Amino acid sequence: MPVPYCHICEENEAEKRQYGDASLAQGDYCPVCHRPTCRFHMGRVRWRWKHNGQLADALICRDCKNSYRHREWDAHNRDWIS
Repeated sequence: MPVPYCHICEENEAEKRQYGDASLAQGDYCPVCHRPTCRFHMGRVRWRWKHNGQLADALICRDCKNSYRHREWDAHNRDWIS
């Protein structure tokens, strides 16, 4: 899903010039903080569902991944792997 801008690129002018608008077309909104993020600033996190033990994953923004904010995201139903 295209996003209008990337909140991480907006904070760093050098990265904004490096990645440009092309990465916005493949960007998405972070499911943790709900901010728009380009594809270059997203990282994959994995978890196991507690009710059935199946593995799942999602792309979230680099800020949420590096600060481990994703571990607070529905922690009642998910055992976090990464």
